[in-house]
Amino acid sequence: MNTSRPANDAERFLRLAQRGERGRLTVYLGMAPGVGKTYRMLQEAARKRAEGKDVVVGIAETHGRSETATLLEPLAVLPRKSIRYEGHTLEEFDIDAALERRPDLILVDELAHSNAPGSRHPKRWQDVAELLVAGIDVATTLNIQHIESLNDVVAGFTHVRVRETVPDSILASAEIILVDLPPEALIERLTAGKVYLPETAGRALANFFTLPKLAALRELALRFAAGSVDRRLLDELALTGAEGDFTVGERLLVAISAGKGGAQVVRHAKRLADLAHAPWTAVVVESGGARSIAGQQREQLAENLALASSLGASLLTVAATDVAQALVDEARNLRASQIVIGKSRRSRWFEWRHGSVAQDVIRKARGVAVHVVPLDEADEKPAQDRDANPWQAPLLALVPVAIAVAVLFAAEGLVPPAVIDMALLVPVIAAAVLLRTSAGLWAALWAALAYNYFFTTPRFTLLISDSANVVTFVVLALVAMIIGALASRVRRQAETSAGVARLNASLARYAGLLGGISDRDETARVACREIGALLDVEAVIVAREGERLVLRGNEGYTALDTVDEAAARWTLEQAVPTGRDTGTLNASDWQFHPLKTSLGLMGALGLARREQGRVIRADDATLLASLLDQTALAHERLVLEEEARQVGTLRERDRLRGALLGSIAHDLKTPLTAVIAAAEAIPDKGIYAEEVRIARSEARRLQRFLGDLLEASRIEDGGIEPRPETVDLTDIVAAVLRDLRQSESGGRVVTRVDPACPLISTDPVLLRHALINLLDNALKFSPEERPIEVALECDDTSAICRVLDRGPGLPADHEALFDRFERLEGSDRVGGSGLGLWIARNFVEALGGTIAASNRAGGGAEFAIALPLDPGAESEVHA
Repeated sequence: MNTSRPANDAERFLRLAQRGERGRLTVYLGMAPGVGKTYRMLQEAARKRAEGKDVVVGIAETHGRSETATLLEPLAVLPRKSIRYEGHTLEEFDIDAALERRPDLILVDELAHSNAPGSRHPKRWQDVAELLVAGIDVATTLNIQHIESLNDVVAGFTHVRVRETVPDSILASAEIILVDLPPEALIERLTAGKVYLPETAGRALANFFTLPKLAALRELALRFAAGSVDRRLLDELALTGAEGDFTVGERLLVAISAGKGGAQVVRHAKRLADLAHAPWTAVVVESGGARSIAGQQREQLAENLALASSLGASLLTVAATDVAQALVDEARNLRASQIVIGKSRRSRWFEWRHGSVAQDVIRKARGVAVHVVPLDEADEKPAQDRDANPWQAPLLALVPVAIAVAVLFAAEGLVPPAVIDMALLVPVIAAAVLLRTSAGLWAALWAALAYNYFFTTPRFTLLISDSANVVTFVVLALVAMIIGALASRVRRQAETSAGVARLNASLARYAGLLGGISDRDETARVACREIGALLDVEAVIVAREGERLVLRGNEGYTALDTVDEAAARWTLEQAVPTGRDTGTLNASDWQFHPLKTSLGLMGALGLARREQGRVIRADDATLLASLLDQTALAHERLVLEEEARQVGTLRERDRLRGALLGSIAHDLKTPLTAVIAAAEAIPDKGIYAEEVRIARSEARRLQRFLGDLLEASRIEDGGIEPRPETVDLTDIVAAVLRDLRQSESGGRVVTRVDPACPLISTDPVLLRHALINLLDNALKFSPEERPIEVALECDDTSAICRVLDRGPGLPADHEALFDRFERLEGSDRVGGSGLGLWIARNFVEALGGTIAASNRAGGGAEFAIALPLDPGAESEVHA
């Protein structure tokens, strides 16, 4: 499921269309066996059947519970598929029958079940995924301990490692219905024998089904179900574009400031997040004032961010001029249910002049809880970078005002007196836009005084005789100050926008540079060079090759000292930031960050700063996170490109090898036919009779070998097209024995045929080739004195042909026996081309059957071909 937010309406419409084509998955989730998941699923199925929907039971386990069996009786149930495995017949869910039936809703019990070997998919959840892709709605059951992401958590307190797990991805778009039962009630059911048999129930009560373990499992199930509802709601809102303050699950947003109390706010937010088991995000709002804070408080801000990151918070930086509004907007974007913000003790005079961010957030955050953390000590007003010359601002502000006054004084008589006060606003705006806010305010004061001194009577004095001029003077001063403040605010907004634009441009340029490189060392060099320039640091990429650390990207650093190497290894092993300023191995001069992708850990990025102070400044934390992601993705792309090149090389090599072998086999076929004909024409009598028989046998063996090569070429070219017809398996076996010269007296093959076997629909040529390869393999590697047995058996769903020998048998790791050119050393299956069993498998699978190999009791090997008796099943496979 794609959980990213749709970028536009077109993408949103595409995802809605794709969702409409897929089936819906409903999962009945329980804390443990016996809570009633299957019972609840069957109840809901009966209700939907009563509504007129086509409901089918694909597979459901009653576990001997009569009430569950009663609910199952009125529902249509698909026949199970029988699979032979190691002499036993196993019954599994028949996915082919389900796809052919195509009901509105199908019930598939026990999502985490492992299918029997020989099934289409090894896991039942993969069968369910195929049904969903086909547009069929599925209902299934699952216990909380079978969810992959919770496997370690469950094993931690139950001391039982569950092997059958389901990936979280298949549950991402599922509707989770929690089937809840108090632990005491489940223990009562278990004691009463309603879950397991009495002897099994006793062991369960002593081990897994204890009250503390069941209580912990129940809490996990409740939390997972609640989180699933929250995720589905957010996905739905993102997909449909609906607006609204929907906050089902708990999420926290904490405002990070540069004050000393910021760490206290972070720790308080962490405690709240732990109590609510909620994710939390630490937000820094970059306003004009925040960007101009002095070095000491900048370091404090960086420490607060590092603390939040180490405690598990996600970091976010927002550029805005209104801090409170930015926090509220981000809370709504993140669907946060709580905002955590600190409030220092301030005087009323301070709050009247500067306002209170906490109060503004409370006023604007409708529908979101606001936690105000009273700080232990009052934070100082953020210290601004001070100019070396305190008179710089008033003197610079005086310059444009003086120029304007000189122009107006020189143009006296040409400029109407009523325009002079308006004209003096121009230098005020210029000073506020070009310089800082204080310069704009000084310019407003200079303009008001200049208007009074030069242009009101009595002139060249600060006295004002006319009351109208008094009003003009006061209005001019106020208007000038307001315009100056507004112009300064516009300048700060422009600086904020420019900073965001520069950041985006830097990231885009960085991504573009990495995207055009296909060499690992060059990628590392470009990454370290650009990151070093953007963050003003030294950068190096560390990777592990075997037990050795390799440094790339910075020729000035070819080795790490002992402490730095220990920090790098810790990052590569634990995938966490390590080194300077991180709280782990702080003695290192380097700060290492993991480069994590979906493929795993690509390496570590090391950063160092020559001067004292923090390696990463507070305002660069978000930029660093983006650079780490881009660098990791670039290295992941290189790995995928290398794998693609290797796959392409292997595919081309296989194509050339297949073409060469096919060509050789075809060219040798005609002369070999003549050799065989000549050998057959020579009488096998006299002193050379034995040599003649050897020549004939080896010539036929060579003919079969060349036939294998030709068949391999057909398989690789996709040229197998079965032509089914109704045949008797005994006739095919007889033809195979004639081809192998085993039908005459003295042959080593004995047959055993079930007379109840019916005629089947199959391609006799392909089946004959497959049996020849199996029987020839058995004859080749079995002792001369031991017979080979060919047995034909039938059950309700399939016809089975077995080839059994009494040779040394197969090794324990014989899973690759049917692979191409595979010859298992140390077994009786060595020698030959390594193609026979591979060809046999491909032919049997083309016929809709299965082939398996196993060791016989008492020694020897057994190869079994199972073909479906139902012709419709075969035709479906080929369709």
